[in-house]
Amino acid sequence: MKSNVELKALAKENLNGKWLTAIIVSVLAWLLTDALTGNTGKETIEYVWRNGEYIKTVVTDSNSSSSLIAFIIGGPINFGLAAYFLKLSRNQEAAFIDLFSGFKYFVKNFILNIFIIIFIFLWFLLLIIPGIIAILRYSMAYYIMNDNPGLKPLEAIDLSKKMMSGHKTRLFFLWLSFIGWFLLGILTFGLGFLYVLPYYNATIANFYEDVKSNAY
Repeated sequence: MKSNVELKALAKENLNGKWLTAIIVSVLAWLLTDALTGNTGKETIEYVWRNGEYIKTVVTDSNSSSSLIAFIIGGPINFGLAAYFLKLSRNQEAAFIDLFSGFKYFVKNFILNIFIIIFIFLWFLLLIIPGIIAILRYSMAYYIMNDNPGLKPLEAIDLSKKMMSGHKTRLFFLWLSFIGWFLLGILTFGLGFLYVLPYYNATIANFYEDVKSNAY
């Protein structure tokens, strides 16, 4: 088994000479999924008649249409993100178009995304720690689906659970090792994310390759 330091070193090797496309793929994937689920940040003042008087309230408009788009395409985009960085980790020719390869299996990836969201949500209803464990448990599902596109969504989830048995703590500490980089991204008003997002994605792809080689 490779150490986290070795996995991160491999990620940098994979990205050598390919940073620009990796940055574009990573940022676009984030924009199409995570960024669209946020609020617009636009606040409006409304006066609501309550208990015989008008009460001033501040309303934050949520971008519900964008959130719906992110929900619909989230699965295929996550599949495509895994596809691109898996190719990098295997020293194969990775291209920008790989980000959209998940739409070839749109229904499967859409359903996979729904199952993952539901399962993680249900675990978070118990406590925060079970929810985090669930995220770790299902984290390899899109990578597995890339290698086995004939699988059903629940089969990919089940294989991810089996693959991550005994490796969840390792992945958790790998996550923690990136906290400083993500904080730097915040402190630099997002510029740092241009470096850390592809670096992180490439490292997780190498983590999958390492765990897979020991799991099967």
